[in-house]
Amino acid sequence: MNPRHGFRRSHRHMLLMSAVGAAATAVVQTAPTPAVGAGFYIKEQGVTGLGRAFAGESAMAEDASTIFFNPAGMTYLDRAEVQANGHLLVPQTSMTDTGTAQPPGWPVGGDGGNPYEPSLVPNLYGAIPVTESGDIWVGIGLSAPFGLSNEYDEDWFGRYDSIETSLKTINVAPTVAWRVNDYFAIGAGLDVQHAEAKLTQAAATALPGPVPGPDALVTVEGETTSIGFNVGAIVEPIAGTRIGVHYRSAMSHDLDGTVTVDSAAVTQDSDGSAGLDLPDIVAVGIAHEATDRLTLMAEYNYYGWSRFDEIRVEADRAALSRVTPQNYRDSYSISIGAQYDATERLTVRGGAQYDTTPTRDGFRSSRTPDGDRTWLSAGLSFDVTEDLTTDLAYTYIDISDEDVDLQRSLLDGAAASNIQASIDSDVHIVAAGLRYRF
Repeated sequence: MNPRHGFRRSHRHMLLMSAVGAAATAVVQTAPTPAVGAGFYIKEQGVTGLGRAFAGESAMAEDASTIFFNPAGMTYLDRAEVQANGHLLVPQTSMTDTGTAQPPGWPVGGDGGNPYEPSLVPNLYGAIPVTESGDIWVGIGLSAPFGLSNEYDEDWFGRYDSIETSLKTINVAPTVAWRVNDYFAIGAGLDVQHAEAKLTQAAATALPGPVPGPDALVTVEGETTSIGFNVGAIVEPIAGTRIGVHYRSAMSHDLDGTVTVDSAAVTQDSDGSAGLDLPDIVAVGIAHEATDRLTLMAEYNYYGWSRFDEIRVEADRAALSRVTPQNYRDSYSISIGAQYDATERLTVRGGAQYDTTPTRDGFRSSRTPDGDRTWLSAGLSFDVTEDLTTDLAYTYIDISDEDVDLQRSLLDGAAASNIQASIDSDVHIVAAGLRYRF
């Protein structure tokens, strides 16, 4: 091996890892985000993918974000690359009371307002070949694949179901890929995932009589770190056509923390834990070069959401323990898209996606006021120089109107809050990214 080439590779490696390390803090310190995939999965893990509604994402291998969507795709990159992305999510949800009934004497409450605020979702990737032939690559990704953040007014009509919900995950994914031959590549990675959660809701209190007293506030907080894995493969049966398959393992978090009840009379707290079961994800995608400039793509994703069947809070003080059924079902998404090289430096893309909700009637909660989602996306990439590319994307998501119809027990089961509401939601997403190749 030429020593000069070895120096260049080492230097590229140091530059790449320095860039990854410098930006990692921004990802780790990201606030919890409103989920914009069905359930509370955050699909926004790459700007180029967002611009085509993630059609063909497990097969495209266009940039270093393939580390998240299919690590085998690293072997299709031309050079070592570092990539930083930011996605601004602007969700809007309104909950309209359609007949909520509180126990006699307890006020129904207001509409709660829009529980979401605009939020930034960053992600960062770095990939580099480790052999002269470029057959073996290593990479690392930092992302937030699951998340949820909403907060209603404390006196709203659904306060006995939820007031604040916050879930943040930080996923660190070291990966490796091998180009077996001209037609087949495989890749795999670990997912080291840290999760933090906070759930609050109101609890009714009664004065002698019984006369309604001021609501207490129940808060559950916890955090933990778990490990999963992901594996993928890309096959190119004929020149210009790629088929990608990717599997992301299910993960179970046992969130260790505290359970607290704050009331006007007394504050009770206890150590406790809560389980969080996240789905496994299977993706199958295809990308076909219809012409020298036009690429068509499609993608199918399966989500094993039926694992998330309840929120079980177990406190050392048994009186503070509770189980809230969720009864999620498995869901899927399907997307189609196209990409066109308008000039040597400019690429434009677009796509559409249909994403089904895992929530069910009778169990749907104000914590995840979800519905089936229809995505419309557009984006572009521009080569500023031979080494630097900027990516831009915009997506509008229309969420189907759904209902909340459930009961929450109050006063140790002696009475119940019957919550009935209609949900109206949509999301706007604006994203930008930079890619630098070494």
